[in-house]
Amino acid sequence: MGEGAVQTAPSIFPQGETDLASITPFVSVYLLFFGLTMGSFINLAADRLPRGESIIWPRSRCRACGRQLNTIDLLPVLGYVLRGGRCATCRGEIGVSSPIVEVIAGACMTAPVIWLGPWPGAIAGVGLVACWGLGVTSLAARRYANEARR
Repeated sequence: MGEGAVQTAPSIFPQGETDLASITPFVSVYLLFFGLTMGSFINLAADRLPRGESIIWPRSRCRACGRQLNTIDLLPVLGYVLRGGRCATCRGEIGVSSPIVEVIAGACMTAPVIWLGPWPGAIAGVGLVACWGLGVTSLAARRYANEARR
């Protein structure tokens, strides 16, 4: 190497490949789905924890008729849209807050990735989703406590 030449670190990408920025759209889509799924879990936690119920068992059921939810019902946002916001059996309303919580959780995961890049954004997204989950669950607990006092 000649005098004044700058040596660069070897790339983890094969010759001709691009850098990490080229996979950001794929990481963003993956983390969007992850965020939507975490939003679905936030809904479950916000529904069960204030009542003192387990977040692990039993499987999710319709609160109105007791029907165990199937795979279609459990798809974040899409399940709500496909069922028209109602239970497939009793046609009881699910409530618009469920897909809203899921969409916001998905946005909390995706926006930092777009803004900060794949890895710092993913870490920031997990933090944002955790804060969102704590906030939603706390509000649900407060609402449940207020209803119990009446």
